[in-house]
Amino acid sequence: MKNITYTRIMQFITTLSILVLGTSFYLQYIKGFEPCPLCLMQRLCIITILILSIVGLCLHKSTRLKQLVIALFCFGLAGLYFAGRQMWLFSLTSDHIPACLPGLAVLIHYFPWHELVRALFWGSGDCTEITWRFLGLSLPTWSAFYFSSMLIANGLLYYKIHQHPAHKK
Repeated sequence: MKNITYTRIMQFITTLSILVLGTSFYLQYIKGFEPCPLCLMQRLCIITILILSIVGLCLHKSTRLKQLVIALFCFGLAGLYFAGRQMWLFSLTSDHIPACLPGLAVLIHYFPWHELVRALFWGSGDCTEITWRFLGLSLPTWSAFYFSSMLIANGLLYYKIHQHPAHKK
């Protein structure tokens, strides 16, 4: 595998992750949109992808690249799940929407841990609120595009690494 191809794909992943993460912080801290539990899980996946891609840029000659790319792929898949779950919640009728929960700080402080985990993985009524659109698409839809592009980029990286004789084991 050519280093330029690997490096360019990792730079793409890193740059796009910084842009998406920056946008989420901008929407929260400048525009005042509080993230719901599913948004927080998507953000966690983005942060993890960003960290792993930076590690991938630093260790581009390592024999452990295959494991790194698999980890990137798994976090991309997890992020796509959370974005998809939120889009599914958007599609529910008002009588099927789950109840809203208090903020994350209250959940952590007063609720049992299994309620916190349930809210983070399944969402709540807060996750059905569409507060921002760009080009007619909601934030989870844009997140789904981001995570899909991460899956495609990591699939390409895995294929390239698998084809390169120095990384076969």
